[in-house]
Amino acid sequence: MADAHVIQSWLNGDKLRSKKIREQYPLIGLIVGLVFLYILTGYQAAKQQHRLTDTKKEMLDAKFRYMTISAQLTNSTRQTQILKELQKNGSPLQENRVPPVRIKN
Repeated sequence: MADAHVIQSWLNGDKLRSKKIREQYPLIGLIVGLVFLYILTGYQAAKQQHRLTDTKKEMLDAKFRYMTISAQLTNSTRQTQILKELQKNGSPLQENRVPPVRIKN
């Protein structure tokens, strides 16, 4: 019967209004605030981790795009490739077979 009375006093709020509990309200408030900050910090860390992962993926994609464009540019500016393009477009320009001569003063 005494257990029922203790449970009922907690349920109807009598225990929360007792002097011992009221003295602990600032401590309870501090604990609740710290728990809230802990949870908030965890969410912020997870959010930042997701952004970091997304940024790494974007950097990797940009790196591969750069490598592809660089390889295409290197290939398209080779002498043989330029000659093929000139011949395909019907240009009268031809490759110079005579090596360059250096004139000394």
